Amino acid sequence: MVITPREQGLKVAKAIETMDPQIREQANQANRELATKQHQEFKEKFAKGICWHCNKPLTSFDAREPCPHWLLKPEGFEKKHMEVLTERYSWEVLDNFLRWVANEEVFAQNINDLVDEGTGKIAEVTIKYKNLQWSFSCGGNDLSGHEGGGELSKRPHYHFQMYVDDKPFIRYNDFHLPLHTMDVALLEAKRANPKIYKRIVGGAGMAEILHEGNLENIVEHLRSGDGADEVTAPFKMDTFIVAEPGKPMKAEDVQRLMLEARAEGVTFAKKARQMKNVNVTTVVSAGPGVIEQKVRSGRGRKQLRDQDRAWREQQKRKD
Repeated sequence: MVITPREQGLKVAKAIETMDPQIREQANQANRELATKQHQEFKEKFAKGICWHCNKPLTSFDAREPCPHWLLKPEGFEKKHMEVLTERYSWEVLDNFLRWVANEEVFAQNINDLVDEGTGKIAEVTIKYKNLQWSFSCGGNDLSGHEGGGELSKRPHYHFQMYVDDKPFIRYNDFHLPLHTMDVALLEAKRANPKIYKRIVGGAGMAEILHEGNLENIVEHLRSGDGADEVTAPFKMDTFIVAEPGKPMKAEDVQRLMLEARAEGVTFAKKARQMKNVNVTTVVSAGPGVIEQKVRSGRGRKQLRDQDRAWREQQKRKD
């Protein structure tokens, strides 16, 4: 009997869910150690312009040898090659590779996988590196397979978008790209438990950075203005101070703490905790320096068509 990728993926997802916690942690630790070694090898080769996967220059292209570095748009790579690439390499491998690439430019800010900036799909992420931008999208119907998009839409699949120099190169609705067995397993596990997220060594995005377990460290250790101005800041902090009943708060105390925070190079949120007889709440969110998530929706597709049409008209006028 032939088992489909979806059936196999469901079996793996179930196995992950029922695995003994100790065995799961041992497996996770082994995977982290391997991934750490691989990421270091990637960094060393990337710095030399060499692909970690194929050991060839990142600028090389051979239609007979699909490789994730094709997504860096070497000369010769065209939209039609995307299906060949995704038949060989899973969504997980491509996503991991692009995350590593993006973090070579700036850590986490160029990877927007924040759930609250998406549209509720199982997987939504936008990744940027220099003049390139990639987006992955997979909803519940995509994961299950659906009618209405030909035979390829009936299998578990995802959608992909790629921009080059702010111009569309591949659109979300161009392809129904296949999810491989482990892709299905991971996404089914996430569908069953939305709190599940995969930690990628060297490939952290804003979802991991802004995970609730990290927020205390951000408030406590972030330096005021760390590596960014108001336009490129990775974080936005809103601090609310409410005086306890019957114990008024003095404006001069707040102003003094703001000046001290600036002088010491720490966040006001950290200094505000020194105040007495008040309740302090700090909301940490993605700052203006984080790339916008390019979601897949009806409105988005219309905007994309309008942008593409405007660009073509502009080119005609130039000619």
